[in-house]
Amino acid sequence: MSIAFELDEVAVDKYEALRYSKRPGYIVLKIENEKIVVENEGELPIDEFRKELPDEEPRFILYDAPVKNRVGMDDKRMVFIVWMPMEAPVRLRMTYAGSKNRVRDQFQGISATIQFDEKNEMTLERVQNAVMRRQGINV
Repeated sequence: MSIAFELDEVAVDKYEALRYSKRPGYIVLKIENEKIVVENEGELPIDEFRKELPDEEPRFILYDAPVKNRVGMDDKRMVFIVWMPMEAPVRLRMTYAGSKNRVRDQFQGISATIQFDEKNEMTLERVQNAVMRRQGINV
């Protein structure tokens, strides 16, 4: 099941700015009034910005994660994170689950997609491992 929501142009502009920025950062997106809109953004580490996520509502997160590339050099990779807390109402969880692929596909340059349902699981190490597996690097 795929649900179509309009993507706010501000989200696209902020994503492109983040994508070409030299610094890691994130953008939190939510569904509001049949649109995908930016809820907030920043440069906090994942261990900090995950604390700001709602406990009972899903979100989409575009996270420019610091990683090591195949030759061990510092790099950044854009990751699409789906925050899907178990405490969220079933209808809301279904809405986000049904639209995540369509939303992700509207952003170019996504290296990996990962879903979390517990905040303590959302760590830089898990995100980096997902990116490295996607690149064919054994972890």
